[in-house]
Amino acid sequence: MRALFTLLILCTTAIAQGQAPSLWQGEAPARELGLNITGTLAGFFNSGGQLLPADPYLFSLKFSQGQQALRLGIGGRLLRRTEFLAFGDRTTAEQELYFRAGYEWRRELGERFTLFWALDAAARYLDESVRFSSFPNDILVSSSELGLGGGPALGIMFHLNSRVSFSTESFLYAYYISGRKEDPSANPANPTITRLRGLQIAPVMPSSLYAILKF
Repeated sequence: MRALFTLLILCTTAIAQGQAPSLWQGEAPARELGLNITGTLAGFFNSGGQLLPADPYLFSLKFSQGQQALRLGIGGRLLRRTEFLAFGDRTTAEQELYFRAGYEWRRELGERFTLFWALDAAARYLDESVRFSSFPNDILVSSSELGLGGGPALGIMFHLNSRVSFSTESFLYAYYISGRKEDPSANPANPTITRLRGLQIAPVMPSSLYAILKF
């Protein structure tokens, strides 16, 4: 888990710097817009835990003042792909939407580092389908899921200057899941429908890098 070790090293380095005035934190209200640039810098932060979920949030917005901040995050994906096969067409569609809102507390660790922890409420919606278009009838395999929950987060920011910063974080969310699966493989005329209910815990290591602009 290289990213976890990196986070610990950054924290240790920051503490060793002492309590110099922070480049970032101030008493005046500010907004901080963050962009997840992990895809651009693929492999820069790799959690090493391939079975763990990746950070799904593409944008973040924080309203900060002093050592506290209100935080929002949103992310998602839309995908539609059609393959032309010998016996017909196969169309795959995926929709994902993630949202979170929470409150963040901060502590300055020297001039260029800030440690933060937060408590978030989170929601996610997933919808996947595969449609086989062939004679005499189409076959549709689909699943949908809605999750509501939340949990704690922990991260660190490195301040390039008073306006630009970089951050990474980990979080542990628990979701109550409600979903539905439809599978016509056994009987296309009467597909099998499965209802999903339960609790899911989704830990995310510090595998993403955010570029943050303060204004």
